[in-house]
Amino acid sequence: MKILFMMTESRTMKYYHETLRFLLDGGHTVHVAYFSLEKHHKGTLHDELGQRFPSRFRHEIVPGKPPGIWRDIGIALAWAGDYLFFLRPFFKDTPRLRERVEVGISRPFVWLVNRCPGFRSPAGRAVVRKFIRAAERAIPPAWTFKRYIRRINPDVLLASPLLSHSGMQWEYLRAARALRVPTGYCVASWDNLTTKGALRGEPDYTVVWNDTQTREAVELHDIPSERIIVTGAQYFDDWFERRPSRSREGFCREVGLSPDHPILLYMCSSNFMAPRERDFVFEWIHMLRGSGITELAQAGILIRPYPEYAEQWRAAGFTAGDRVVVWPSGGEYTITEEAKRNFYDSVHHSLAVVGVNTTAMIESAIIGKCVLSVTAKEFAESQNGTIHFNYMKQENGGFLFLARDMQEHLAHLQSILKGQDRLRQQILYFIQSFARPAGLDKPCIPELARIIQKLAMQESGKCTLSAATLLLRFCLYPLAIAIRASRPLTHFKKHKSKQRRKQALRYAAQRGSDPLESLRTAGGSGLGRARR
Repeated sequence: MKILFMMTESRTMKYYHETLRFLLDGGHTVHVAYFSLEKHHKGTLHDELGQRFPSRFRHEIVPGKPPGIWRDIGIALAWAGDYLFFLRPFFKDTPRLRERVEVGISRPFVWLVNRCPGFRSPAGRAVVRKFIRAAERAIPPAWTFKRYIRRINPDVLLASPLLSHSGMQWEYLRAARALRVPTGYCVASWDNLTTKGALRGEPDYTVVWNDTQTREAVELHDIPSERIIVTGAQYFDDWFERRPSRSREGFCREVGLSPDHPILLYMCSSNFMAPRERDFVFEWIHMLRGSGITELAQAGILIRPYPEYAEQWRAAGFTAGDRVVVWPSGGEYTITEEAKRNFYDSVHHSLAVVGVNTTAMIESAIIGKCVLSVTAKEFAESQNGTIHFNYMKQENGGFLFLARDMQEHLAHLQSILKGQDRLRQQILYFIQSFARPAGLDKPCIPELARIIQKLAMQESGKCTLSAATLLLRFCLYPLAIAIRASRPLTHFKKHKSKQRRKQALRYAAQRGSDPLESLRTAGGSGLGRARR
């Protein structure tokens, strides 16, 4: 069997590395197509696969967006569809998700669906959303993508994360379906179906982790339930099996903390989820030191920075007497074996893990640690204002020690110090239902590999076009030409705006500030106008 796996960048490989190695061990061939390797470093996971399976594993960079007249209108429709996706009543309490998409939306469209009578109602927006979906189906599959798929000649084409504007993966899905190649969308992470936008491309099957994601796929993305397959979270399998690579004394010596005191591990989030997180961490450390609880006042504090936003910690100014360490100093994604060991050992040798909203909190619970958070007003939109965070709450069957304020947080830490782990059974229940629905003792990688092999033997759904779709394509053709023809006229303005946004995001990353605020200052296309 030959698998063509579309990924946006090398970081996506961390979700499927072990699964692909399992398939390669079984004699199959894997071809990975990235849209970018800009952030690639030697020693990453696909390099390891290439060295171990030189004849059956290949990776390359492919165009993320198709050439031709349909490219620009396709991009515009995708942004518009995602904006409407986050305007649905289900997301009424998640304004940050909507605002993030507003960056790529034109002012007239923002006005149309927020102010224009007839279109600003749920029914009106539903009509617009239905039209956008029909228009996307009417766009013909890119011939260059079809040619590429013919050259690779795969038995199955997979895509992940798909819900992203870093590349038009859905166009490869449509091209594959036109060639009758079976297709599958693999959900990469726990928040993909609620934070990234609308699903498009109409894959033959969607592979999800659990029943929660099944519900999201059906209710939010209108995927037929018979086209959804639950396999569990294969990405977490490694944390179930892995063991520490260093002794506690060796680990403490390496990071620069005393082994005589407990360690509290703070897992940083992205600055989209936790803007100005450094200020919050400083306040948290000050609270611990002044708590009057000897173990917390003297505890070692290990801060694990989010890789893209580690720059803000370089000027933190911690000294040896502070018993606070930022490690690894530049942050790291778990895309190398060394990075995986560092992550696991950091969690294993800590008393507890604290964070705002990050996947690492689930990973820490799997490794066996109590995970805590504080409901902070500065993170209200990133915690209670996101769907996936609520899954971790205890009242929803989750594992999180969520405090309403710092005093309650101290009480949670005290109970953990005393060994009062009252949530152990609930943690196990969450891990099973969320990550290993088939049973805690049943790895997910073999199941996902089995499903991929099964998909390759399925017949892809017929890509038939109705007369209405062909008529819509004919009507869209002049518009696509006009948009494409106007590109040279607006190129300088768009390029300047894009550079301004990049600079704003770079500024936010260096200082840990809110990227949405930076984009507002830089003048995002429609950002914030819907609220005025």
